[in-house]
Amino acid sequence: MDFKKFRKEIGVEDGRRMTKRDYIVLLVLLAVYSIVAFLNLGSVSSPQTAWTAEPGTTVIVDLGDTRTVTEMRFFGSIAEGELEIYDDSSFINDYFTPGETEPLATFPQENGDMYKWTELSLETETRYLILYVASGKISMNEIAVLSGETQLPATVYDPKGGAEKLTDEQKKVTLNTSYLDEMYFDEIYHARTAYEIIKNDDLYLSEGAEAAARDGYAIYEWTHPSLGKLFIAVGVRIFGMTPFGWRFAGTFFGVLILAVLYVFAKRIFRRTDYALVTAALFAADGMHFAQTRIATIDTYALFFTLLMFLFMGDYIAEDFEKRPYWKKLAMLGLSGLMFGLGVASKWTCLYSGAGLAVLYFGDLIYNLVRIVRERKRLAKEERKKLPVNVLAYAPVLFVFGVIALHISGFWLNADDYQFRSYANGQYHMRTNAQYGVDTINRVFLQPWFYGTLLLLTGVAIVSAVVFRAVFRKREDVDLSLNDLFMTPVWCCLFFIVIPIAIYFVTNYCYYIKDGNTTLSAMLETLWRKQESMYRYHADLDATHLCQSMWYQWPLAQKSVWFYSGYPSYINDAGREVKLLSNISSTGNSAVWYVSAFGAVFAVVEWFKNPACRKDRAFLVVFVGILAGLLPWALVTRCVFLYHYFSTIPFMMLLSLLLLYYVEKQYPRTAWFKWAWLVASVIVFLLMLPAVSGIPVPYGYAKFIENVLAPFGKVYYVGV
Repeated sequence: MDFKKFRKEIGVEDGRRMTKRDYIVLLVLLAVYSIVAFLNLGSVSSPQTAWTAEPGTTVIVDLGDTRTVTEMRFFGSIAEGELEIYDDSSFINDYFTPGETEPLATFPQENGDMYKWTELSLETETRYLILYVASGKISMNEIAVLSGETQLPATVYDPKGGAEKLTDEQKKVTLNTSYLDEMYFDEIYHARTAYEIIKNDDLYLSEGAEAAARDGYAIYEWTHPSLGKLFIAVGVRIFGMTPFGWRFAGTFFGVLILAVLYVFAKRIFRRTDYALVTAALFAADGMHFAQTRIATIDTYALFFTLLMFLFMGDYIAEDFEKRPYWKKLAMLGLSGLMFGLGVASKWTCLYSGAGLAVLYFGDLIYNLVRIVRERKRLAKEERKKLPVNVLAYAPVLFVFGVIALHISGFWLNADDYQFRSYANGQYHMRTNAQYGVDTINRVFLQPWFYGTLLLLTGVAIVSAVVFRAVFRKREDVDLSLNDLFMTPVWCCLFFIVIPIAIYFVTNYCYYIKDGNTTLSAMLETLWRKQESMYRYHADLDATHLCQSMWYQWPLAQKSVWFYSGYPSYINDAGREVKLLSNISSTGNSAVWYVSAFGAVFAVVEWFKNPACRKDRAFLVVFVGILAGLLPWALVTRCVFLYHYFSTIPFMMLLSLLLLYYVEKQYPRTAWFKWAWLVASVIVFLLMLPAVSGIPVPYGYAKFIENVLAPFGKVYYVGV
């Protein structure tokens, strides 16, 4: 391959569309990253069959002969209870009676014990171990009995049956456990909930709605919408309830994020080299690596955020009337669809939605002013007619009319701060806040409201299609203003109706568990959950070692610690060597520091350079940064560095826009972007143990903590 020729070709502006060369470059990048990302992601083999027991249940574990027992290990499922362990000295006349002897040990199973190996120290000589459920509920996928470092053979005696599941997967017992074998950090919430959704779905399909409502799991993680957990559930469906299974979807979306970012950059720069550098920089980012390999939901929020800005950028990329109307609407519709999927994954995408609104209305005003000025420049007899499709505005007028009606009612009564409502044969007094909540319940959560809105939207769409069919071929008619003012109508569909429908459908797991059978009951359940979610986040008063302020994020001053382990091995001299294993969600200092300072200089360049001010990509990227960062300045609860995850790609893009325009003025600076990429890859490889869990000696961990992150803290536990 002629590298010089290749470098020259990828540095030529060849349009916004992806070319064959782009697809080849992108596929190579994704293949390389996928190998690194999926390698050591997690075990594909974990105990799956669970034994679940209520208080009073007794199970006998037979070791085959009298053995020295030093430890038991439990691989828990979802339950909370207390398990008492006895040895064979507790048999009185060959019978065991709870309470007549003291237990050898007590194991309290808690929520945090699920899908991980938990140790319990024992010291006894026995053939039999008696497991007695003292309280709560116990659920175990597997147990292991150890003598020192040796696993003892074990079988279960249970006349009633079922307890054999405690020892039916002994080959899957892991003695030297790590993140590869068990849940860590917030996986105990999100991966667990994905599993609960799967079980409830299966119960609903096999035994019906009543069984699912009665016997199904309560949805444990309710502080975020459900779509992200549904994605996690897909991986569990494919690969089982294993670490690889519950992490697969996030890692797969992490690969897709690079593809989206590549396409986004190609749209902006129209060059393959800048698209490659953009995607490769993010592939070399430590937070992207760590955050997408853990079963949480931030990955999906970023994926849909990038897509919604990509499509909105496509919508405003050119003057309004230069493209077919349906293509512009398609971009607007896709942006709204991605917004709906994003909000259904995590509420933080509402911030991105505010950014979309700024871009859309800014573009609307710009085009309105431009069209009016162009018409003014024409003589009166040269101006074409401006037909107006009034019927198409029905849904907009309906929404704003209902809002105005209830706001007016609020202010008319605001003087005495009291409102009267008639119910149950008497009048009741209500405060302003109660009036607002009552308005939401009586209007915006009622099927009639959305039914009417959907009907009027359908009427608007039909009227728009008919209207254009009638007028589009007439030479004396100008449809530009009509098309411009029709877009808010379409936005009602794209950014209100469709996202609400997505949100409603993707939270179906709550309706199954609550046994809802009517639309009204489903809406009531959904609203109750949203109130609980809002109150949780608004009232959260907790503190955390890893919490940080929004202005600390660009320099990764406080990372978020996910996991730590302390593996060891015996060297050739027979001495034990202790290592450190760590996973932190932290930024690549070469990527983040350059992006932080580069973004500032890019804003300065925008004010100085007229070419930059004409480039709408600057506005799209800059609004993406503001939408992802500024709202957190108003949040009073504790926040974390990973809340910056959706902002860093835009910081990178803004910095690369600066390099792009500098390169246009000074072509010899073309090597800057490659130098940045090479430095970032080197730092990523050096930092890889800190974000992947690869065990390293103490000295190297100290090097990562103190040298590679000079302005921040990796939280390398043990350093």
